[in-house]
Amino acid sequence: MGKKRDAILDALESLNPDELKKFKMKLGSTSLREGFRNIPRGALGALDAVDLTDKLVTFYREDYGAQLTADILSEMGMQDEAERLREAQ
Repeated sequence: MGKKRDAILDALESLNPDELKKFKMKLGSTSLREGFRNIPRGALGALDAVDLTDKLVTFYREDYGAQLTADILSEMGMQDEAERLREAQ
């Protein structure tokens, strides 16, 4: 696995079930860079941290997936997790 993929996984594994649910909700409705599309909400529902990491990297590649994850964590008020993820970049 790549360093950024590992960092995304570490960040998502640090979330409790309610935080992970909120993260997925925000991920499904966040504005994205041109050329990218949102992961369908139905595809996010049952994903655990490992599967969600795979989905993020598949849809957005490691670089943008890590940035997007950090941005959403910041929006959720989880600055420490977001900063650790940004440092991995």
